[in-house]
Amino acid sequence: MTSLHIDELSWSPHNDSRRAGRDGDLLRRVVLEARTGEFVGLIGPNGSGKTSLLRCAFRYAKPRLGTVTLDAHDVWAHSVRWAAQRIAVLLQDASDDFGLTVAQVVAMGRTPHKGLLDGDTADDAAVIARALRDVELDASRDRLFASLSGGEKQRALLARALAQQPRILMLDEPTNHLDPRHQIELLALVKRQQITTIATIHDLNLAAAFCDRIYVIADGEIVACGTPREVLTEDMMRTVYGVDALVDRHPVTGRPRITLVAGHGHGGTPQ
Repeated sequence: MTSLHIDELSWSPHNDSRRAGRDGDLLRRVVLEARTGEFVGLIGPNGSGKTSLLRCAFRYAKPRLGTVTLDAHDVWAHSVRWAAQRIAVLLQDASDDFGLTVAQVVAMGRTPHKGLLDGDTADDAAVIARALRDVELDASRDRLFASLSGGEKQRALLARALAQQPRILMLDEPTNHLDPRHQIELLALVKRQQITTIATIHDLNLAAAFCDRIYVIADGEIVACGTPREVLTEDMMRTVYGVDALVDRHPVTGRPRITLVAGHGHGGTPQ
């Protein structure tokens, strides 16, 4: 049973406490919950604070106020190692591979569970093999990471995250730069893991298809939360994104489907 709670979180990019405070905060009084096994989406316009909130949650950017708790433990009261043993992060850009094979990249996920001089064990090998199978890259374990396609690289990095054996996954725009097929494949892989997940997602139709619940952030504040059907409305699109959209039901899944109306709304013609 794993849940994450963000309570009354405020964050300022300024290190100088004299410049901090509500007027200087990028995130203001954010409340968010990811329940056991949920896939929670975080959506909002560019610059709204999605990535900053995720960084506060995975112990990268320290909140000015408020708490982040994982299974009732204050994440910021524990060490980086403690957090890395429980929280795995998948970012939008593939990291440098330094000439490593796919298996070696995935093996990096075991680092938080090992001492400085510890070697690899049979248990480590089993975890790595399972992670590669989960993302369907077991046949590519000996290939150089650099030789993979964009979609394969993201799957390999997901395997690295799974090798951490995390209690929660945090994904920051994991489908950026991927074609539609690989976007769907990657999120479907994540969903099948049944690990509590929080993901910032740019594509609202992907959010509608995969998320159990969605939080909408605008100007550093949560302005809506609920199921995709409750959150992804024409009013929300107009108010938060400044565009007109038609929101109907997908004929196959029954989930919301968003179609932008070109030439309408405050933002002009959608790009």
